[in-house]
Amino acid sequence: MIANRFKLEGNNHYVAVDGDRTLGIPATSRRGETPGQPSTGLSEMVSASLTDGNVLGGAFTLQGFYNRTSDTFAGGVLATFQDARIAPVGTLFDQSRNVSRTLGGKISYERTVPGLKALTLTAGFDALIDRTKQELVQTGRNWVPQTDFRSLAPFGQANLKLFDGVVRVAGGVRYETVQLDIPDYTTLASASARAVIGGKPSFDRALWNGGVVLEPVKGIRAYGSYAEGYTIADIGRVLRGITQPNIRISDFLDLTPVISNNREIGVEVKQGPLDASVTYYWSSSDLGQVLVRSSDGFFNVARQPIDIEGLELNLAVRTPLPGLKLGTGFSHLNGRTDTNADGIFDADLDGANISPDRLNLNLDYTRGRLSARVQGRYYLSRRFQDSRSPTTSSAIGCSTRMSPMNSRSVARC
Repeated sequence: MIANRFKLEGNNHYVAVDGDRTLGIPATSRRGETPGQPSTGLSEMVSASLTDGNVLGGAFTLQGFYNRTSDTFAGGVLATFQDARIAPVGTLFDQSRNVSRTLGGKISYERTVPGLKALTLTAGFDALIDRTKQELVQTGRNWVPQTDFRSLAPFGQANLKLFDGVVRVAGGVRYETVQLDIPDYTTLASASARAVIGGKPSFDRALWNGGVVLEPVKGIRAYGSYAEGYTIADIGRVLRGITQPNIRISDFLDLTPVISNNREIGVEVKQGPLDASVTYYWSSSDLGQVLVRSSDGFFNVARQPIDIEGLELNLAVRTPLPGLKLGTGFSHLNGRTDTNADGIFDADLDGANISPDRLNLNLDYTRGRLSARVQGRYYLSRRFQDSRSPTTSSAIGCSTRMSPMNSRSVARC
């Protein structure tokens, strides 16, 4: 069992300074007094697991967790927060707070098939229940209504060794059943104060995965895999950004899940002092999620096709000096999207949607009871073509890589 409490709080001693993309000026900050409550992140979690490697000849695992978070963000006199019924437009300061609690669990059982030791089967079930809302701290308004998310997912997996382990084949299926419970609510004045009719939309989908590993020589192997990914769109950003009239949540297209098709191929070499790998992966979704920055710095969700591909290189070498190892890694990621639904990927995914290219360098030394590590991480600059963000940049951003494994998550704003 593990219990953890983490709190991070700002001192309100710095204010943001926007950059200008056209002039090549990056966003930064300067000394100053930040109005409102300090930016704060609070997370409390309790998790427990029970494992037994010999239950009827197999391995049994039971896991569970409870997590709650409260995140207060820096505010400002921003267009999104303005409401003439509260204060003259252009004078209202506000900031948002995201509050969430999540309960989840997983049970699984794995064992080899009697009489067929080359075949291992795994079966299990996991569940996730999340409740999240986003409020405006200074005025007490609801920006995102309290939303309940529930996911139930049984799964099964098979792994088969062939030719004495030279070839290994894996495959499985996961059946996702998801339901959202969203009440009636009204958007902010900046979103035209639209009355939105709530509902309980539900989605279900069987997600397949498969892969093969070839290891002709001990320590040298090649692999390829395919997996369908499942992620709910960023619910909060979608709900708070509704500006159309007469929206009913039950049939609102932008809340449908993001289904991605993920492929990956790679080679790994572990021979003598050498440990190296190269991986190429690509992922696509017919109705993906793209974060688009508005003029006042907030990111909204656009549902449109996306295509992501990436390359990762890693190399580690043991030196002649006992205990000393040198390592390096390089990651390159590229993404494109179709902004007008004409079937042509016409724009890059920008830095709000994919991470920058990255170079890692590290040095490890282990000798007896002594271990030490020195490392450096370098993010490489890049340019984006036809991205949808405006020319003014801000310090707000995020990065993501679609997982090649079956996954789903509750997005937070």
